[in-house]
Amino acid sequence: MTNKAQLWTADDMYRFARENKLGFNIWGAWLQKLHFKVVAESLLDDEYAVSSFIGRHTDYDDDEGEENEGAQADPKFFNTQGYYAYIITNENRLVYARWRPFFHKVSSIPLNDIKNIEPITHIIWGHVRVESLGDNFSVFWTKSVVRRIAKRIQEGVSDIKNSHMYGGYQTNAPMQEPPQQQPMPEKTAEPKVVYDTSTMYEKLSSAKLSMEEGLITAEEYDEYKERLLGRK
Repeated sequence: MTNKAQLWTADDMYRFARENKLGFNIWGAWLQKLHFKVVAESLLDDEYAVSSFIGRHTDYDDDEGEENEGAQADPKFFNTQGYYAYIITNENRLVYARWRPFFHKVSSIPLNDIKNIEPITHIIWGHVRVESLGDNFSVFWTKSVVRRIAKRIQEGVSDIKNSHMYGGYQTNAPMQEPPQQQPMPEKTAEPKVVYDTSTMYEKLSSAKLSMEEGLITAEEYDEYKERLLGRK
């Protein structure tokens, strides 16, 4: 039987996501690692992760979204349900979880149940909608991270259709990249985006932190600042 602790730990999950620019938790690595610990403890025997990422999570009801013309389809930073940890496993599952004191939430979706993966991006931020036969949710973060996350999920679904899963990840070996990258459709950026932050300072600080973390370019930050200040 495979020792899961040797194959994948919460630290490994967090490190892989950060090294591959697949999101981060602005409240600190220690908290995000607790989210990944919940994921790690939920794995089946001989199950391990082949990819991991971080984002702010929003569940939604597909029927309600259609009735309200997509009212829940455009999450903002503060109307999400908080940071979650996500992994794709060798057992063809997308597992995601959140740690909270005295309450841990963990869910999973078989990759072959996923029917739609739709990245929706704006000037700085974006989200990827994941629709399946069961759960429907969005992962919110900066547009570059959202595009990478969408590709990771799409690659996992594509590999199932090709009857194989790519790679394995151990603490002493880097993750193998999939042999091919599947291009994802992108929506045209909307001319104006309203961000759900309480003050202009918080908006600029959040965008600047994303730039310093390498998630957006300096040009993207400057463009956002100019729009925020009403100069463009």
